Amino acid sequence: MYRALYRKWRPQKFSDVVGQEAITTALANQVQADKIGHAYLFTGTRGTGKTSCAKILAMAANCESREGAEPCGHCPMCEGMENGSVLDVMEIDAASNNGVDDVRDLREETVYRPSRGRYRVYIIDEVHMLTTQAFNALLKTLEEPPAHVIFILATTEIHKVPATILSRCQRFDFGRIDAEKIAARLLYIAGQEGITLTEGAADLLARLGDGSMRDATSLLDTCAGVGEAVDEALVRKMAGVSDKSYLFELSGAAQRGDSQKLLELVGGLRSQSIDVRRLCEELVAHYRNLMLAAARADGSLMESVPAADRQRYLDEAKAVPERTAIAAMRRLAGALDKMSRSPDPRIELELALFDIAEQNGAGSAKAAPPSPQPVTQAPAQAPIARPLQAAPRLAEIAAAKPVATPPEEVPFEVAAAPPEIPPASPAATPPAPAQMAAPETRPNAASDIEPEAAPETHAAPQQEMTAQVPQAAAQPAESQSGPVLFVAWPEVLQRMNNVDKMLYSYMRQSTAYEDGKFVLIDGGDVFLTFIRTNADAKERIRTVIAEVTGKRYNLGPYEAPKQAEKQQVTAEDTLKAWEAMGVEVKYE
Repeated sequence: MYRALYRKWRPQKFSDVVGQEAITTALANQVQADKIGHAYLFTGTRGTGKTSCAKILAMAANCESREGAEPCGHCPMCEGMENGSVLDVMEIDAASNNGVDDVRDLREETVYRPSRGRYRVYIIDEVHMLTTQAFNALLKTLEEPPAHVIFILATTEIHKVPATILSRCQRFDFGRIDAEKIAARLLYIAGQEGITLTEGAADLLARLGDGSMRDATSLLDTCAGVGEAVDEALVRKMAGVSDKSYLFELSGAAQRGDSQKLLELVGGLRSQSIDVRRLCEELVAHYRNLMLAAARADGSLMESVPAADRQRYLDEAKAVPERTAIAAMRRLAGALDKMSRSPDPRIELELALFDIAEQNGAGSAKAAPPSPQPVTQAPAQAPIARPLQAAPRLAEIAAAKPVATPPEEVPFEVAAAPPEIPPASPAATPPAPAQMAAPETRPNAASDIEPEAAPETHAAPQQEMTAQVPQAAAQPAESQSGPVLFVAWPEVLQRMNNVDKMLYSYMRQSTAYEDGKFVLIDGGDVFLTFIRTNADAKERIRTVIAEVTGKRYNLGPYEAPKQAEKQQVTAEDTLKAWEAMGVEVKYE
């Protein structure tokens, strides 16, 4: 019967274990010195050698003709443990035997001495699956077992194991295996099996294994079933991953802000039956390599990157800042999390790439929008006294009508375009209407008029106009109430750009107003929808505002007040005003 490669090439000695030298050395020293503990706890990710080391330790403890610390592999005990005929070593799956009754049965068996070897060894795999009652039933036996009993517990989720269990065991943490060591082991296995495996394919298999020797070996077994020659193209086809060139094309298009190119690339890869989730994982690793290349120019941080690709990453990192790579990794990691709940994972990948392209395009191709400057309400200023005879009467007429416009919109502009009036006698004609229009159309025209041109008899009305108009114009400003511009908002935006670039991209074009204990944000419908559905973002904004102002505000949406309709002075009002000034007006 054919045996899978990962089973056939499972380590049989401590020296065969790849990437866990510190642990195997410690265990070998205990075996050789005959100081084997009563309880061990092996923890780490999948495929890192936990169960293999447990079996090797059990075999070495019971081997009849041990060579130093290594089991011989040929004595009856070693062969019996290999084929499962020796009952002194029991491997228990805690996922299916996790009840308190199962632990009671195990505890009753420990009183019996081993039938053939020196020790009875209980290997409990996935021990975190035991119930609380089962853990409590195991405590006493685990702390003081019979001298002939060894417990070896293995788990991938150490945080689920009670502290009372941890304190009774020798703990060994199995780390992820380096890609170079996995690749070297795969080349050795391929040579023994007669499989033609290129170094590039071995490196790719090692990276796809993600620190797991078992995963990489299983993928090699899958590729070897297609043909004897295993190269990078075959590995990518069987694993559903893209070529490195596509990764660089995707990151380049995102850096340029070219959304159309991103759609074309994702569509082309999808048509080649590329797994979207795996492609997203590859992009996360790709941006991580760009971040490492940007962090250190000599490329020493890129340990898992093949030497042939390091220079390309170093060249590409010159155009991709470190912060940009980190933001892209966060966005793609969020897309990975959403793919399990999305009806189409491709949509999540495209949205993530769109966000990265939009952020990069706004930062490079487009000019950054200027920070909103605080605008303060300027106090109404008194208009410059002009040598106009009718000015006092016009101010009275304008002040007599209810005006809802702001101070700067006091309707004096009607004099800028007076109707044509037949001239009266030269003696009764006041200063020319053109001179009246000039000060309004050219605000500085008053400085061009000589003071002697104004009749002395109108000096008092000019002073009256100067005193009355500011008082009437200031009345609307005093009656105004409600939100005012939040002057600290530009500094809030600047700090948010350093704290959370993704959130800053949503709020960079917003404006804020202060109303008591509230900061009202005017950022558009997209921003308001994002804030309503994201409590963490709302709290982050409040925190940044508190850091800038020293005061904690509540947040809310800003709604612009409705503008009151401007009441314009009609031509009839103007004609009446001129008639009151002594200008002869004829109605036709």
